[in-house]
Amino acid sequence: MSNAVPVSSRSTSFRADIQGLRAIAIILVVALHMNLTGVSAGYIGVDIFLVVSGYVITLSIQKRPAHRVIRNLVEFWRSRFIRIFPAAALVISVTVVAAFLFSGKAFNPDLLIDARWATFYATNIRLIQSGSNYFIAGLDQSLLTHYWSLAIEQQFYLFYPLVIFLLTWLGSEKQRVLILRIFLTVVILASSYWSITQTVLDPVASYFSPLTRFWELAFGGLLATFATRNSRFLPFLGLIILAGSMFVLNSQSAYPGYLAWLPVVGTGILLYFPLKRLGIAPLRYLGDISYSLYLWHFVWLVLPTQIENPITEPSLAWVFLMGALVCSVLTYHLFEKPIHKSISLKTDTYAATTLAAVCLLGAFLVITLVENLYLRTIL
Repeated sequence: MSNAVPVSSRSTSFRADIQGLRAIAIILVVALHMNLTGVSAGYIGVDIFLVVSGYVITLSIQKRPAHRVIRNLVEFWRSRFIRIFPAAALVISVTVVAAFLFSGKAFNPDLLIDARWATFYATNIRLIQSGSNYFIAGLDQSLLTHYWSLAIEQQFYLFYPLVIFLLTWLGSEKQRVLILRIFLTVVILASSYWSITQTVLDPVASYFSPLTRFWELAFGGLLATFATRNSRFLPFLGLIILAGSMFVLNSQSAYPGYLAWLPVVGTGILLYFPLKRLGIAPLRYLGDISYSLYLWHFVWLVLPTQIENPITEPSLAWVFLMGALVCSVLTYHLFEKPIHKSISLKTDTYAATTLAAVCLLGAFLVITLVENLYLRTIL
């Protein structure tokens, strides 16, 4: 779900249409969580995010100098961290505090456990262990459920850059590209096959497992090893496939399995055959704030339904969405961008490590504080 772009983010290599794809993805996810009619397949927004992430990250790390494995890894993970973790830690902290203040007697202490798992990007593992199901109507979902997709991305990027940087160290440029394509193809085939088999055997685990989702990131990465092509008509085929997915899929579909190929292929076509119209200003800006909006929207939409006197009036969901949008815009401009643009954080490992420690410690202090306050209320 991350909003990371190549190192030369706003240079000539920047593709506004990719921000448009991110905008489509966040619209679908938010619409799903608002329970809007006809958008029960809005979960394909996550698939779009994963394919785009694999594509953009692969483009970025392929640009790094060869024969610098350790340094490249340090720079990659430092860059990845300052783009992702601070905003995620902020929303985790605010979510825990808001839930405690507004839920009253309905406060679910399991959220404190969820928050700790989310802080370490392991929400998907937590959901598998607890047997959570995204689509059971009336289920009291964790306010941090949506962090599962962030966890899958980070788990993938723990080992993926190491593979690429080792390839840049071992062979010539032509060999590197060929070996990378072979590696990504193997990941796609193996992970996709596992996804298809596990979706039948264990639907909950297959939905949240990194092993059943890595192929989507790898698919985007494979596309990044090829140059884009221009076409007047093929980009619209990608849009048609994405739109068709919304009609073919629903909350009862066996997913991801083989059905996930629909949004993945549709997204892949739009990455390989860019549609410039997706780069129009409104979509581009929504794509810019999509990471913040992804983080904020869930607590705004779900918390009102979990308080002591639940707010379930559908029309009020639009009011809560406006609240999420305001928080997203403020977070993007006052929090994300200043951190992303910080030269010291980009170049100084000590500064980035200090920020990591502050975010981690801050999140855990907030969680512990709320836990202590909750224990006092029940004693």
